[in-house]
Amino acid sequence: MNVSVVFPSRNREKYVAKAVRTAFKAKHVHEVIVVDGGSSDNTVNIALKEGARVIIQSDLVYPGKGVAMRDGVYLSSGDIVVFVDIDVTNLTPQFIEKLYMPIMREKAEFVKGCFERAAGRVTELVAKPLLRMFYPELAKFKQPLSGEIAGLRKIFYQVEFESGWGVDVGLLIDLYIQGVKIVEENLGFKEHEMKPLHSLTDMAYQVAEAILKRALRDKKIDEVWAKKYISTISEIDLGVEGYV
Repeated sequence: MNVSVVFPSRNREKYVAKAVRTAFKAKHVHEVIVVDGGSSDNTVNIALKEGARVIIQSDLVYPGKGVAMRDGVYLSSGDIVVFVDIDVTNLTPQFIEKLYMPIMREKAEFVKGCFERAAGRVTELVAKPLLRMFYPELAKFKQPLSGEIAGLRKIFYQVEFESGWGVDVGLLIDLYIQGVKIVEENLGFKEHEMKPLHSLTDMAYQVAEAILKRALRDKKIDEVWAKKYISTISEIDLGVEGYV
């Protein structure tokens, strides 16, 4: 099996060259795709210079991470598609390989990366409590919002991609409901940019919405309760800045 590595990106010129070069060094990787969300810097030109395919995402919304991931899947050609945050400063080929090797060995169809650090505020205050309530089988995942994932390309055609920050937990729930074999893989230590408060607040809303939408669909909750929970998100103190 061959591998496509996809980097959702927007204004990440200082990270893109290393990310693309590193991905090409990983075993079995035959293409690297940068899905750009309308960068105003030199991200696109650098990506092209390094040999990546560049796709301008189909809907230039922000945050549009889920749009970028969906477009990356549909326009990739690998048997396995790997998604990695482009701003991982300590990215190595082995980091990427750990994501897809369980699939190569037929131990999984979908791999969720986790890291050797405590989970962040949106994870602990929003994602994990909701998962424990509605999808307790998924509460075992240390970092359900991790952007480092890999899966057989064909499984991604079975599920819906949220347009924004809710995409990662949405995929986890939907693939679980589909009966896909999922494992969590420890990728070691991860260094990347910390998100500011306004981004964490937006993320908290979108993560909650993604989980509650699925709980409604799966008849685990009614609409009145879902709206009530969403209204309480603004009262959660996420701090000044931090990981997700």
